Amino acid sequence: YQDYTYDLVAIGEQCWFAENLRTETYSNDDVIPGDLSDSEWTSTTSGAVTVYGEGISYCSEYSPDINACDSTQALEEYGRLYNFYAVNDAGDLCPNGWHVPEVNEWLVMADHLGGESVAALHMKTDYGWVNEAVGTNSSGFSGLPGGYRNPEFQLGGYKGYFWTSTPNGSGLGYYCLLGIGSNLSIGSDGYITTGYSVRCLKDTEE
Repeated sequence: YQDYTYDLVAIGEQCWFAENLRTETYSNDDVIPGDLSDSEWTSTTSGAVTVYGEGISYCSEYSPDINACDSTQALEEYGRLYNFYAVNDAGDLCPNGWHVPEVNEWLVMADHLGGESVAALHMKTDYGWVNEAVGTNSSGFSGLPGGYRNPEFQLGGYKGYFWTSTPNGSGLGYYCLLGIGSNLSIGSDGYITTGYSVRCLKDTEE
């Protein structure tokens, strides 16, 4: 997709990208605005993309195996971060036949992995997490702690945030969080200007 080959994984009856999205264009080839300053990032009402640690914004990093604030290393490890406007842009972030999953589709995966209280253990990689807060990656999801941008870069190497496509009223959206524990947390208070990681899920065949 857009000149990059993604690993895939089947989890139950779902087929997921096994790594974070990194495209700089929508599926219709429209360019997603990038290289935004802090003020531009917080004020935009359009889709936007970034790489953890790029530019001169403040950056925190906790990764035991890379310098998460080095944008070259972060891109290789974490892919890119997108705001919620990009997630729901008509141009579509994911390739044809795929979509950014709704919150209930994340919960389907969590149920297959034993429930929200233990799902993250099976979703997280066995490397790359602060204080050895690794998982088993028995699901093959290969979840990494890509942090977030709002507008500063925070928690790279510590937590992984993933947008769902489900909005929550004005200015908010649902997201999924992989932290240092074994549970998959569902958040409903993600500001739409925040940059989170994105995974794509294959459309269900009727």
